[in-house]
Amino acid sequence: MFESISRFNIDNGELDGLSSQQCFVLGYELAQIDSLLSSGEKIYRPVNADNRERIESACRRANRQYRLTWLSDDASEGWMQLEVDAA
Repeated sequence: MFESISRFNIDNGELDGLSSQQCFVLGYELAQIDSLLSSGEKIYRPVNADNRERIESACRRANRQYRLTWLSDDASEGWMQLEVDAA
């Protein structure tokens, strides 16, 4: 039997208007973040802005301090920089 590791918080139309490929990418990215958070490793990487709230929730669930900032050279505002110190 398969179960979700964490909630995706997509029950209220949060992904409406996104393609199935975009949804897959967001889910894959969130799985990577969850894995890194549980490992206790330092995280420094760009992330999809569409995943902002889900990543913030994952960091809070993992009880990890984080910083999400907009990339200064991204005119599309589609990407953010995620920084999480090692546990």
